Amino acid sequence: MDQIRIVYRDNDRTPLLYVIQAMAAEHESLDVRIDRMYDEDEYEQGFLQGNHDLICEHLRFLFPARLKGHPVRVLASCQNHAVERLLASQAVHGLDDLRGKRIAIRGMDSSRLSSIQWLKQLGLHGRVETVIVEDEDIGRWQQWRKVAAGEADAVICSPLYAEPALAAGLHDLDAPPLVECGSLFFAALGPFISGHEGELRKFMRAVYRALHVFHNQPERTLAIMSGEPARLMKVEDPATLRRHYDDLRKGYDERPIPSVQGIATTYALLNGNYAPLDGLNPLTLWDLRYVLELEESGFMDELKLAAAARQQ
Repeated sequence: MDQIRIVYRDNDRTPLLYVIQAMAAEHESLDVRIDRMYDEDEYEQGFLQGNHDLICEHLRFLFPARLKGHPVRVLASCQNHAVERLLASQAVHGLDDLRGKRIAIRGMDSSRLSSIQWLKQLGLHGRVETVIVEDEDIGRWQQWRKVAAGEADAVICSPLYAEPALAAGLHDLDAPPLVECGSLFFAALGPFISGHEGELRKFMRAVYRALHVFHNQPERTLAIMSGEPARLMKVEDPATLRRHYDDLRKGYDERPIPSVQGIATTYALLNGNYAPLDGLNPLTLWDLRYVLELEESGFMDELKLAAAARQQ
């Protein structure tokens, strides 16, 4: 059996990763090895040095790496909008009420940059006070506690961590999501691609199959999620696992194709904020050959037709 290795950093990515693994083994004779990398520098530099086959998440360091001449290529993107929610105290009824108020933002670079870009999109940047709160100071995605304590009026929060905030009295504000390339993408280096085209074609078919299963077969998806993903995400009860599935499903596209606006926004939020990217054409990162092959062959349409036929 062929093998390919995915390295990732955030366990919130594991539900889809493990569905991909299952589809690859069942349909493609491909063993997808999934490894978490804890050290950020080892993750990034290890990838650029050719030590990892594929990585999933953290687009931000790939843009400057490409500008510096690293043969970085992004093969697919499963998200074209940010999934975070804007939660507020009961005194805030809509976006207009936030002007002059305080919004708690996670201090992690990727979250902070996306949050600020979202505030710009909503017309709130410069009209609100941002309160940067580190996970180390309050807990992972626990910035909502600043609102509950009266130290902020709203918070940008991952949907996977919103339930305690809602239980504490916060509520959702209606706000269009930030259009960007999300954190569930797959990237490789040019030399690896050249030497592993067969494995990558199998892998991409497994990605299509996994997205189809995630969107259309909740019970099968939940059965996979209840194993290693639930352990890694520290989810112990079925109700929470089901909520996580519903939230994740909303964030995934049905096809792993980046949008033009998503690429443009991602470039804009990184340029000058994370690294100077003047002179980089962001389209040079994207190598969609395997996605295009499957689109041209109607692969996803065939999956849908086969699923419909089984239901008759």
